[in-house]
Amino acid sequence: MARTARKHSDTGVYHAILRGVNKQRIFECTEDYQRFLNILRAQTLQEQDEAGHRSKPHCVIYAYCQMGNHVHLLIKESGETLAQIMKRISSSYVYFYNHKYGRIGHLFQERFKSQPVGDWDYFLTLLRYIHQNPLKPHLVSSLREYRWSSWLEYLGEEKNAFCATNLVLRRISLEELSTLIEEPFTENEEEGLLDIEETPVQTYFSDEEIWHVLTNLCGKTTSAEFQQLSRPQQKHYLWEAHEKGIGPRALSRLTGVPYSIVQRATSAENEKRLQSGMVCESSPEDEDMVFLLLS
Repeated sequence: MARTARKHSDTGVYHAILRGVNKQRIFECTEDYQRFLNILRAQTLQEQDEAGHRSKPHCVIYAYCQMGNHVHLLIKESGETLAQIMKRISSSYVYFYNHKYGRIGHLFQERFKSQPVGDWDYFLTLLRYIHQNPLKPHLVSSLREYRWSSWLEYLGEEKNAFCATNLVLRRISLEELSTLIEEPFTENEEEGLLDIEETPVQTYFSDEEIWHVLTNLCGKTTSAEFQQLSRPQQKHYLWEAHEKGIGPRALSRLTGVPYSIVQRATSAENEKRLQSGMVCESSPEDEDMVFLLLS
């Protein structure tokens, strides 16, 4: 029988999901993933006032998993309500993301999804489900390979750990938990669990992997060769590489194309113009940037 969301939680523990607007990616590169982790970590720290008194942490986090277009959290209210916690987390990250990428407006859906957790069995089900998320779009073949979830904290392999793994491991051994976490879900078990459709794209690329993608697309193997392409060609290949999950900053750094141009190139609107022939060989701004790069 499918499990449905309870109306009340006796524990103050929730499975919560932050999701990108219209399923858009919310993490473009390693820096983005790491910044979000730092924001999560800050919510679990005690704050000290001028008199030396320590306040409660905003929350306790038992598990997390960052995916391309959403984030799963297994979280417990502490000093604040869940709504306050999620607002602080999302607002902090959106401020960083918009400033970094020169954008304005919403990044996350208006309202996060949440589901209360009322018993230990369901808590373990969610712990297992959250950590198995990277397996569904085949991002990794083993959970140990995925860098952006809390499973490495449970294994003791994360130096900057902040999840309350000790509280969980007091009730279940790591060996038993590992066996449980690695057990695949059946379709019946997943019924009633919060989920977000994830596009199966890689979340992190090495420089070698990025050049492998670019070479397959355009046949160029160095930044000098790539810059010999006409600007519309560059923009087209940059857009195609971005569609495979490669962030604009990484593309700019490796190809030598100015970041502002890569940003425009990786927009869907720009690709429509390229395909319709509405974009000329280069704009005055593009020519100025090429001159500066070559001088």
